[in-house]
Amino acid sequence: MLIASNVFINIMSTWKLIQRRCYDLLSYKYSLLVILVAFTCIFIGIVHFGEVWLIWSKEKYEAVFHSFNDNILGKSFQNKLCQHVPIDVVYTWVNGSDSLFLESLQKHVPVVDLSAAASRFSDKDELRYSLRSLEMYAPWVRHVYIVTNGQIPSWLDMDNPRVTLVTHEDIFLNKSDLPTFSSPAIESHIHRIPGVSDKFLYFNDDVMLGAEIWPEDFITQAGGQKVYLAWWVPDCSEICPWAWVGDGSCDHACNTTLCEFDGGDCQATDVPIDSEMMEEEDDYPYKYLQDSRENNNELRLLSILRNRNVIRSLPEDMLMSTVQTLHLYNFSTTSTSIKTFHNLGNSSSKELQARSIKINDGEKYKSIRNLKTIYSKLLHVNASSKTAYRIKRLKRYRNIMNAAQSNNSVKFDKFAYPNQWKRNARGLDTYAESLLYVNKIYNAGYGLERRRVPAHMPHLVDKWIVNSMQEKFDLEFKKTSSHKVRDREDMQFAFSYFYFLSSEKRRVPVGEIFDMFDTDKSRTWSDREIRTLLSRLYPLPLDYNLVMEFESQIMNCSRRINLPDIIDVPPGERYLDSTLPVVSKELILNCESVSRRMQLKFGKGSRYPHEIIKAGKNEIFEMLTSNVSLTVQLLDEIRRDPKKFICLNDDIDPIRRSENEIVRALLNDFYRSLYPLRSTFELPSQYRNRFSHLHELLEWRASRAKARNLLLCLLALLFMFTFYHVLYHHMRRLCRTRELSTFLA
Repeated sequence: MLIASNVFINIMSTWKLIQRRCYDLLSYKYSLLVILVAFTCIFIGIVHFGEVWLIWSKEKYEAVFHSFNDNILGKSFQNKLCQHVPIDVVYTWVNGSDSLFLESLQKHVPVVDLSAAASRFSDKDELRYSLRSLEMYAPWVRHVYIVTNGQIPSWLDMDNPRVTLVTHEDIFLNKSDLPTFSSPAIESHIHRIPGVSDKFLYFNDDVMLGAEIWPEDFITQAGGQKVYLAWWVPDCSEICPWAWVGDGSCDHACNTTLCEFDGGDCQATDVPIDSEMMEEEDDYPYKYLQDSRENNNELRLLSILRNRNVIRSLPEDMLMSTVQTLHLYNFSTTSTSIKTFHNLGNSSSKELQARSIKINDGEKYKSIRNLKTIYSKLLHVNASSKTAYRIKRLKRYRNIMNAAQSNNSVKFDKFAYPNQWKRNARGLDTYAESLLYVNKIYNAGYGLERRRVPAHMPHLVDKWIVNSMQEKFDLEFKKTSSHKVRDREDMQFAFSYFYFLSSEKRRVPVGEIFDMFDTDKSRTWSDREIRTLLSRLYPLPLDYNLVMEFESQIMNCSRRINLPDIIDVPPGERYLDSTLPVVSKELILNCESVSRRMQLKFGKGSRYPHEIIKAGKNEIFEMLTSNVSLTVQLLDEIRRDPKKFICLNDDIDPIRRSENEIVRALLNDFYRSLYPLRSTFELPSQYRNRFSHLHELLEWRASRAKARNLLLCLLALLFMFTFYHVLYHHMRRLCRTRELSTFLA
């Protein structure tokens, strides 16, 4: 009890001492200032320590503090996202009505019709509504990058930390390629955006979202990257579809440079071998790249066939094959060709067969010698698959021909793609020609293949895969980067990327193949696992001789190769009547006959996991024309059934200005009906950006920084002067007191 009382007395004494010292301190003239400065330093130290601790804790516990909240809305989507993969969004945007842009365009590009060029780059506020749709249906994205030539949208909130404006100078390696007005050239550099995520979504500014999307719409752990493919690449020529190239049958119409010399068919054999025909379906609303619209000569010829009652005079299967081939043949307008078809229409099916026999016998056939290629197609053996293919296309052409007679406003010579400045003799636009260019390069690099065009939708891009693609096709992408406008020798970004991703292969080692069939991870193959291997090596049902041959090869290798015995072999590896030894990985690696056969079957695998998906279910791609009634109908159809991805491409005729104003008003009303709420990327409606170009904004920010620094310097000088003036007399008195005490001593 005495000790406790002494401790209490000592504590109270200490407390009273502290109180007296505090009172003494407060009695001084500048004590409050000293205390305030001390507490300020303590507070700053605590805040600094807290910031350091917070950064450390976020790095250490990122999954808890940061990952699922790191998005454009700052909300957690942990209950909806299967895994956190940071994904940014990249837009490419240009305002074609800007006077500086038009001046630069006219200076660097020899454009004949500047108004047509301006319409190609016209801005209808698509980016504003695309960002609204992004915030509505994909708020989990981390950041938004907008790639421009330096232009700033008047409505964009530049202070939003979740949006960054990127100029072409920031991403182009070769500055001499600038300025550029070519979207393929710009797209080939978007993976170089500083700070962009490893995987990012690439949006065109005219692509909107109509429903919720999630990362699983683009990539999954099981299937890898999802590749959405739409319509076929354009045929290599008008008289040779890609379906005939590399099908095992020599087609003389395809034995040209454009058609890869028929894929080597004419060098191998003259015996026709039918290959699997790819089904032609209406998987996209505007198949301009495949059909290229019939010209007037073809329509005139089809009408001649109808007027001459050829349909009633020829057998159905021969008629459909003939008319289909007529479309693929390069018709001439000479009287000889028309006369030939008149004669053909007046002939019966027996006469046609008789003429074919005469052709095979080598007799004279002047009236039909121009159709030799067509008859060679008709006389192929086992052409049932090709006939079915042509029947489908004939039905489509009949519908087109009927529509032409019922509706005179249909223009068969107008393409469904926006106007371009380069056209070739076939009538394909620059975009279609560039697809053929990339297709030819990939045929040489990866083998002949019939390819589809990626759908018009956001594309998930891996920047490391893009780097590998551009390293492999370095010269082609450098040429693309140097183009000022779209060119027929562009490396189309999405088409090149997805077919590089799906075509790249890797060599699978035998050890990995062994582990793939070693399902119980015992390091040995059981009889059941060997049975699974054989079922994938050979066609079913398994031939007993093939099984015995395989087992004998393993037994011969086990006798020839001395390998240490594996002691821990699990029980039940062998059937009761099995004579096989222990089949270990070392045995298979050293057994050349077995490992060679396994590598021939499983030795090549996809370097990048991917999944091919046919487009059309979740995408809407439509062309906006100057026809007001068709535009109203189109927009109402989209309102009724909006898909996940909506793309409205511009094909407005710049000459029809009055109709174009109405179409733009209808489009704006359509966007406002789907996306009425202002996004966080927009300024309030009563505000506009002061600067329309980034260099102006940067100059203003630099001048503002200089003014701010100058103001801070003046405030610092003022504070020092005030501090000196306040403490001057006190310091003099202290100095005088010390001198006086020394003198007295």
